[in-house]
Amino acid sequence: MPERPLNNPGRVLIAGENHIVRLQSAASGADAALFNHFRLRLSPHGPGHAVFVLADPNAADPRNACYTDNPALANWLLDWYLRGSPLYRNLKGLGNLPIVTAGGFTSVDELPRRWSEIVKAGDVTVRAVWDDLATPFHVERLAQPGEQDAMDVFSVLMSASGASLDINGRRIPGAVFPRQVGTQPISSAFLAFAESWVESA
Repeated sequence: MPERPLNNPGRVLIAGENHIVRLQSAASGADAALFNHFRLRLSPHGPGHAVFVLADPNAADPRNACYTDNPALANWLLDWYLRGSPLYRNLKGLGNLPIVTAGGFTSVDELPRRWSEIVKAGDVTVRAVWDDLATPFHVERLAQPGEQDAMDVFSVLMSASGASLDINGRRIPGAVFPRQVGTQPISSAFLAFAESWVESA
């Protein structure tokens, strides 16, 4: 097997954090809620936060919004990543999603067992909590031949066995569900630290 070069020659697209809570309805298994939080130091549009909150991913719910302190970054992530991702592109809640300028982004670090993210924008407060976190592990996913918008992805993941999402103190119903990254079982709620996306050279 040929030795991989020490330096990845691709252009770095993002570097930072990307924490996700994805909930499903216990009855139907349909997507019940999505919280996708980017805290980036590097991107094509500079640093910033972009937090995608879909209280109902399957409808144009008035609670659905993206909260950001960098609208150019938020629009780029929405158009290029979320609407292009096989996981998210068919979600009706992403259509005409409002981009809301916000100034309050706070994390509550209770590692190694718990983590919280709080977003405040005007009279709206969104809180996501990851509970009972597992031991962190490293993920390295290299772009596949012929893949559209191919990129290499590197992350340190911590999976949560439980998670919650609330808007203005009202909890969004839904439950985490099992997933797998390579051979590693995780849940649909996880923290991604040291997240890097590198354009495939």
